[in-house]
Amino acid sequence: MNLSRHAFPEGAPGNVTIAYSIPAPGELRLEVADQGREFDPLAATPPDLTLDLAGRPVGGLGIFLIRSFADSLEYRREEGWNRLTFAISAGG
Repeated sequence: MNLSRHAFPEGAPGNVTIAYSIPAPGELRLEVADQGREFDPLAATPPDLTLDLAGRPVGGLGIFLIRSFADSLEYRREEGWNRLTFAISAGG
């Protein structure tokens, strides 16, 4: 959802890919890539979870959730693509 709202200029088309692999039983590796504006979600300010919902600004919870369950998380900008890769294990 964030990609469709923020990665590309208003009304502009863009490419997004989602790829996955299963490197070992019980392990899942995902890569979400887009050719939108450069944005490193790992450098974004984390949300202030001490604020109540009414006082909390919109944004930041998606990457917070991924950080909380991912075993590894990596961002890179490569040949015009934003690439966010993360791994999850059944035992993690």
